[in-house]
Amino acid sequence: MQNNTTLFLAKNISEILYQIKNVSGLQIVGGCTSMTDLPEKALSVRDIAELKMINHHERYIDFGPAVTLNQILELDKERVPQILAEAAKSVGNHFVRNMATLGGNICASVTGPKEIKRSLYAPLLALGATLKFRNTENQMSATVPFSKFTALQPKQLLVNIHIPADDWDVSVYRRSGPSGRLTEESSAFCFLARSDRGVLSSVKIAFSGSIVFQDSELETKLMGVKLPLNQKAIHDFLDSAEAAFEKAFDKATPNLPRLKEEFLNFTQYSLNQLT
Repeated sequence: MQNNTTLFLAKNISEILYQIKNVSGLQIVGGCTSMTDLPEKALSVRDIAELKMINHHERYIDFGPAVTLNQILELDKERVPQILAEAAKSVGNHFVRNMATLGGNICASVTGPKEIKRSLYAPLLALGATLKFRNTENQMSATVPFSKFTALQPKQLLVNIHIPADDWDVSVYRRSGPSGRLTEESSAFCFLARSDRGVLSSVKIAFSGSIVFQDSELETKLMGVKLPLNQKAIHDFLDSAEAAFEKAFDKATPNLPRLKEEFLNFTQYSLNQLT
């Protein structure tokens, strides 16, 4: 790790916003677990109390971006979405998870090695998370659906991750690639399903890695289908899933055949949980 880094300090959000506004090139960092070198100008938010909060509500949880992955795992299992906990547990080892933050996992996902999305990206997408930012120019807050998040904008600070905590009858999280570390072979898959009186009422599917795939039209194809699923229903859905996946990406996309195979295999496994 380089030694010519200037570290800036802040005690609260107001001081962070002041530093971002007035220090050119300042980069906000968390646990730095995904960095090989620190930026020339860095300000760590890992110990900012306002950004470490966890607020439970009846149908959702609000997390500060400085919450560590181990803190997520220490929460009551009945109140944390299962796929979020499984994704957090898949990251590194206990020491890494004690340093790695939720905000770092989100923001690093758009600037990491060859744009590889981190392990929590697919769960946050499937769960319908929203992100809240503060702008240093006008001090206004902005809320962005996670599905619309592309990159942290200049003069902007992530201050809250809002995650619905709905009940799901089936929750599947799967990862491919090396265990405990991120490479070009890494990808993550999430499947959520809820039924009402023996009929599927909601389905969420998300796949991420070097690409991101979620198709709301595809998800609706299972809504209203009676349970248990039969093999014909599974076969028909997999055909639709393959067509939607192929339509979403250019044929020249690197590793597309492998990624499509992973996605379809994970989807088939998940559908089999409904038979």
